[in-house]
Order: sequence, then C-alpha cells, then structure tokens
Amino acid sequence: MASSQSEIVVNGLKLSVYGLAEYKRLPENTPVAVMFALHGRLQNKSKMDTIAQVLCSLNNVQRQQQQRHLLVVTFDHANHGSRLTDKKANFSWKEGKHENPTHAIDMYSMVRAGATSVSELIDVLEYHLFGATCRPVQCWGCIGFSMGGHSTFFAAANGKPKPTKKKKKRPHL
Repeated sequence: MASSQSEIVVNGLKLSVYGLAEYKRLPENTPVAVMFALHGRLQNKSKMDTIAQVLCSLNNVQRQQQQRHLLVVTFDHANHGSRLTDKKANFSWKEGKHENPTHAIDMYSMVRAGATSVSELIDVLEYHLFGATCRPVQCWGCIGFSMGGHSTFFAAANGKPKPTKKKKKRPHL
C-alpha cells in the first residue's frame, strides 16, 4: 500500500512529505522521525519517490513493534526541478555537446545549498508539519544519491544537534 504524499511549502521550498496523513491518524503521543531524501544531479525530487515509499513501508512493520513513525521529506535541489533557472550550470566541464567552465563552483554551491536547506528545515519543519501541537521529532536523518549524497555528508558534518527541552525532575515525596 502506497504511503500518502503531502505537498507543503517551507522556507520557499516545495516539499513532498511522505507518510504524514498516516501519522496524523495515530495516537498523539506516537514518536516520529524524519528522513530527508536528496536526489542527484540532473534529477528532481520525484526521482526519490520510490525510495520514500519503500522507507515509509517500514512503518507497517515498526507499528507492530511500537517504534517511531517515519516521515520522508524530499525537495528539489537548487537549480533543479521546479527551481531550475540555468540548465547549463548543472552540466559538467564537458558533457556531450555541453560545456560548463564553472562546473566545480556550480556543483559546490548546489551541494552546500542542499545541506543548508536540510539544516534550516530541521529548525522549523515541526511547526509546519504539526502546527500548534508541535510534536517534537525524536530523530532526524538524511540520505542522498550522487549530488544528494554529497549534500547529506555536508549536512551531517556541519550539523549542530538540535536543542531539546529538558523536563524538570520533580522530587519524590
């Protein structure tokens, strides 16, 4: 059974969120995890649909084991898919009849932009997904292929742990 796919806009990015409708039907205290799935060069977020569906299918197994519900989030990298503004910047130095003398810096900036987008989304996505209830995401993850894999590496290497609210312990009487 295919997982739901919701489209939302956050920080100016069009996101596809897989598994959100199913999560909203679960008890309010159900823990949640979010996995970003990042596409490769010359692709778009729809290329990650199959992997997002496979990852969300794990929710059927995990639900029986009382584990976190997994949501998968995809978006188009800078200058890809719905964000394409300069097709030439996506090509390598020589690719068929195409030449891009600024390939290295173009790729570096797109890879860094993908990592930055993940970091910025981690800061605000809970509110956009859950509104006023703002259920905390217990675990964040990121996977990617090709260019998306490089962005994943940068996001992990430069990431800062998200601060969590500490509950005050009450003394036992």
